[in-house]
Amino acid sequence: MGYLVYVQRQFYRESTQNLLETYEQVNKTFTMFAQRNWNVLSEWGNSLQEEADETAIRASLRHFNREKTTWRYSELYLFNESSQYLKATGESGEAQELWGAFAATYATGRSSVSSYVIGTGERRVVFTVPIRPVEVSGVTYTCIAVSYNNATLEEMIGGHAYNGQSDCYIIYPDGSVMLSEEPKSEIESRMTNLFDYLEKNAKVDADGFAAMRENVRSGGSGSTGYRYGGKGYYLVYQPVGFQDLTIVGIVERDVVDAGMRKIQKVTILLLLFLMGSVAVAMVRSVKLDAALEMEEKENALRSEALERRKLEGLANTDGLTGLFNERCFNSTLKQKEEARQPFALFYLDLDRFKPVNDTYGHDVGDQLLRAVADRLRSCVRSSDFAFRIGGDEFALIVNGEVDADGCAQRIETIKSVIRQPYVLDGRTICIGTSCGSACYPADRAVVRDIRILADHRMYEDKQKQGSSRRQSFALE
Repeated sequence: MGYLVYVQRQFYRESTQNLLETYEQVNKTFTMFAQRNWNVLSEWGNSLQEEADETAIRASLRHFNREKTTWRYSELYLFNESSQYLKATGESGEAQELWGAFAATYATGRSSVSSYVIGTGERRVVFTVPIRPVEVSGVTYTCIAVSYNNATLEEMIGGHAYNGQSDCYIIYPDGSVMLSEEPKSEIESRMTNLFDYLEKNAKVDADGFAAMRENVRSGGSGSTGYRYGGKGYYLVYQPVGFQDLTIVGIVERDVVDAGMRKIQKVTILLLLFLMGSVAVAMVRSVKLDAALEMEEKENALRSEALERRKLEGLANTDGLTGLFNERCFNSTLKQKEEARQPFALFYLDLDRFKPVNDTYGHDVGDQLLRAVADRLRSCVRSSDFAFRIGGDEFALIVNGEVDADGCAQRIETIKSVIRQPYVLDGRTICIGTSCGSACYPADRAVVRDIRILADHRMYEDKQKQGSSRRQSFALE
């Protein structure tokens, strides 16, 4: 009897620990997916500020909406504090029922993720980013958002843990469901509050459930168990890392414990036949099972690591040009300052780019930005970095000691490469670039001051050549 109690405790300890590790990976995947959405929305929001009129704003929204098939979102739209919306498709109106999905963004002034339930009972998950005011048809919009079907996110982010036999929820501190990946257990698919549902319908340990409620409210992690529909379940939870959200994983006990029960049976046989020849065979069997289990686990971890690297790459990459984005730019500068590694920073701003956009439209403008990105890659080594930090602004980081003469020579090389004519859709287009540089730590001992100095020198260069550039704009 004591042995069985000991084994049961070991089952619970090992199983819940494995579950927590599994959902930690799901948690990281969701976090990176959210960050990628916010990065793209921020970029689109900044782009809208550059548009001259309502027609151009609507055209930009339609252009952005072409990413719908890639990102698989349901809707892209602008929103404001009066619950007025403007979809990328042109539809506009007022939807008070959506306010709850945007409340966190307007309360904090930061990007957020939330959800709402439509009339059919289906859930929509919304990623929102505040933007500077944009006016269309007399209505001012201050937020840009994309919404996803819950089922789509379930497929993209998770739903494959334990061979698809698990439930996953992301909940608010009170237990309300923000995102669900279900139902693999017998929980109703349109349940709205996990805590209330389980207390009403499942057999739960009152103390363990009360501790879970308190831990979720305080941002803690842990585990508990319950019975539902005649079956036992493990439940684990841990904080997502933003907006006081918590990720919850639920798996049937028999699914999690199957491997451990197999080992338990083998152990009993070993005790019964320890002195016989069967013991030798059973030991080999246990070793073989352990090796296969270890191999399966290592394969799963390698697959998860590969997916994580892919998402990390997306989160650090500019979606249009393939260069590193502003998020990666800030991270790289921080790492170099912490390591005290010398480098030269070059800030670039394209000259005469806006007339190309205004004359030929965003498609040609996007082609031009991609062509510029390709040329900038040729201006640095494989150990250096090239970034698009927004609109038609770029940056280069050249590693190692670079003196003033070296910076000047490289700036002339960059300008020469950029101003070579581009042939796009049968048109020959000529642009230029303004460029400024600064060296760390030779010019400044603080990276923030290096950025300011390089940016200042870029604008000095732009002003110095301003009059000649206005005269030489060439479009054939």
